[in-house]
Amino acid sequence: MGRGARPAKRKATARRPGAGKPRKDERGGDGDLQKRLEEALARQAATAEILEVIASSPATLQPVFEAILARATRLCEAHLGVLQLRAGESYRAVAQQGASAAFERWLFAGPRPLDPATGVGRALLGRRAVHIRDIAAEPAYRERHPARVATVELGGARTFLAVPMVRGATTLGTIVIYRPEVRPFTDHQVELVQAFANQAVIAIENARLFEETRRALEQQTATAEILRVISASPTDVQPVFTAIADTAARLCEAFDAMVLRVDGDVLRLVAHHGPMPAGDVPLHRGTLGGRTVLERRLFHIEDLQAEGDEFPEGSAIARQRGHRTTLSVPLLREGVAIGNIQLRRNEVRPFSDQQIALLQTFAGQAVIAIENVRLFEELQARNRDLTQALDQQTATSEILRVISSSPTDEKPVFDAIAQSSVRLCDAGFGVVAIFDGALLHLVAYEHVASEGLRALAAAYPMGLNRGHLAGRAILDRTAIHVADVTLDPDYVGAPGIGNRATLSVPMLRKGAPIGTITIGRFKPVPFTDQQIELLKTFADQAVIAIENVRLFKELEGRNRDLTQALDQQTATSEILRVISSA
Repeated sequence: MGRGARPAKRKATARRPGAGKPRKDERGGDGDLQKRLEEALARQAATAEILEVIASSPATLQPVFEAILARATRLCEAHLGVLQLRAGESYRAVAQQGASAAFERWLFAGPRPLDPATGVGRALLGRRAVHIRDIAAEPAYRERHPARVATVELGGARTFLAVPMVRGATTLGTIVIYRPEVRPFTDHQVELVQAFANQAVIAIENARLFEETRRALEQQTATAEILRVISASPTDVQPVFTAIADTAARLCEAFDAMVLRVDGDVLRLVAHHGPMPAGDVPLHRGTLGGRTVLERRLFHIEDLQAEGDEFPEGSAIARQRGHRTTLSVPLLREGVAIGNIQLRRNEVRPFSDQQIALLQTFAGQAVIAIENVRLFEELQARNRDLTQALDQQTATSEILRVISSSPTDEKPVFDAIAQSSVRLCDAGFGVVAIFDGALLHLVAYEHVASEGLRALAAAYPMGLNRGHLAGRAILDRTAIHVADVTLDPDYVGAPGIGNRATLSVPMLRKGAPIGTITIGRFKPVPFTDQQIELLKTFADQAVIAIENVRLFKELEGRNRDLTQALDQQTATSEILRVISSA
């Protein structure tokens, strides 16, 4: 039996016609698998393409957005796609795929407020995908909501899918795709759009980082350039102000930039960049610059034209010159405001925190430049003073040397005084005269041209009168300084010399005048107090020289008298000796 059963068993398992071929349901399963594989490959290819676009456009988002929409609409079998970016409580379309001309005009008409009655608004506010099977069946469409009406009637859309682009806790925008028929998107298609949204976030973040890096590099370069200008201009702050105005306007996207410095009760314009009218500003609280300096703090005014109550003069200037949003930063040196930098826009568009911080950096650099020039000028002044002091000491020592080497003759001393007076006092000529109690006699001169010599020869010996500064110095027993003798009604002088600024100092011995030193310039440039004191010193040295010669001559006379007396005594003694010996 068991054997006999075997053939029956074999018969039961015999192959039927068509055995081994896949059944219909099995073929369908293989078709779905094949389709899923093809979709997966297409998605991978699309993802790779978008990543390639992102890599090739690190600073430009538009090609990325367009590539994302092209692939999202194609792979998700949609006829229309829109990418929108959020800005605060509104959003705006930045890219589209497949829109009609009418719908495109509606899309890009301007920003729209976040409205939970729309799918885009719900996606942005709820930070989740919003999938609407039939827009035309929604209550909002029946209530004729403008966005729903435009989507259906201008965009020709029925099925709607909006996927938000989310970075952390922030919603950056949405990717929206549409179908013209009522046919919901599959879960795989929703996931695919979500993947595209993530790629858009990556692109936006890359562009943000790239822009931040570019701006940081640009700002560092600008800062370094201004520091280079500062180092190259230790004696002149103007190139620094010009560079700051140019750079601040460019990097802060301002229509206009001004640098102003305090000058009494006015803010004086020292640098300007831009086509807008600019000029000096009154230093009081009614102007933006004045308030900035007086309160020593930054002011950022969204629309200066509308601030008539707070800044009456500043608002009037803004209306006259056409600027709106204005940023003013003080220049502070040791807590004291010495000026300000002001940026202006001819539209209402506030400056960013980064731009404000950059302008504060430029203000600090402007103060560094001003301080550098001040210190450099102080150092130069000190060096100049030291050089002058050294020159004066050298000249004084030289005159004293001449005095000691000329105990019997004042003329070399007078010549040295005339030369030193002209050189160290930056004079055009010099004259030394001696007073004999009645007349002034010319004894030395320096840098007097032939015409002047003829005029001096005609003027000396000179009686005392107030028409000549030397005569005035003798009469008043003090230094006489006239900044411009042509404006002095009493002055007569020597017409051939052509002097303007003139200084005459008396030589006084025990209060009595014994001569004068007179120097002059051919331009009306007054002599300094230091130069007047130096000429007084030279007058004192001339008195010493005259007194030395007088004392030397007195001593010579006494020695001669003593010698004669001694000779006479010796002769007398000799005669007496002869008499006594006889």
